[in-house]
Order: sequence, then C-alpha cells, then structure tokens
Amino acid sequence: MKKLLGIAAGLCLSLAASVGAQPAPSAQQQIQAVMAAMGSAAKAHDTDRFMAGFLHEPSLIFAINGRIIHGWDALHAQQLKWWRNGKSDVVYKPTGPTEFVQLAPGAWVSTQALSSQRTGADGKPSVGTFAVTDIWKKTAQGWRIVYGHESWAKPFD
Repeated sequence: MKKLLGIAAGLCLSLAASVGAQPAPSAQQQIQAVMAAMGSAAKAHDTDRFMAGFLHEPSLIFAINGRIIHGWDALHAQQLKWWRNGKSDVVYKPTGPTEFVQLAPGAWVSTQALSSQRTGADGKPSVGTFAVTDIWKKTAQGWRIVYGHESWAKPFD
C-alpha cells in the first residue's frame, strides 16, 4: 500500500509540475523580447539600454546608407549623436510585421520596416521610412546583433 501511495504521489507531483510548466521560448520569441527592450530604449532615446542588444565587441558591423561602422564603441558613439545624447524627439513606428529567417542553429536574421518622425534641423517636422535588417547570434549573454544594416527611403538630416 505504501508503495502504491508513493507512486500515486509521484504521479501527482509530475502532473502538477507539467501543468504549471511553460515551454521554453523559441529563439524567435527570445529575439523578439530583446527587440522589444530595444524598442522601449529607443522610445526613451536611451543609447546604453538600446545598445545592450548589440554584440559588445570590435567585430560588430553596422551599415547605414553607404557608411560602415565597425565596433560597438563606434556605433555607441554614433547613436549618441543621432539621438543628441538623449535629447532627440524622434518617434519610431513599425509599418509592418518583423520578418525572421533562421540561418543556422544559433543564427537568425530579422528585417523590420519602420517610420520615424522628428523635428528637422529647420524646426519643421521630418518624416522618414526605413528598413533595418539584423543578423542575430546566440551568445553566452543571450541573443545579440552581430551585423546590422539600415536603409532609408529618405535619409534624415
């Protein structure tokens, strides 16, 4: 009888654990979580939080409208300029769903179309549309962008 109760208790514990257990998030879901945190940081023009999604190494590459930026430090410095050290008024909005393609285990590509609105150098509203394509790599710190490309339909000033 004790053996039967022990088996029953074990089955109940196993069942309770499996009912409460959530499946591990997929790679795409994990990347989307990083992207959401980056979007929140972009809304606040917080360069440090935004840059947390990028590989913090000199091997990081970011291409934008014919210019190639090498390394996390250089991209961080440029992002501070783009957001005027957090004083920018730019607002970003997605214009469609993010697209994902798995390249290999531990490597994904995301492409996102966005629009932006900011006050231009002349004091008038400036609206732009652009696309961002990122290559994501699974690292010990989580998913990080190792290569990014941003292209603007109408480059901002």
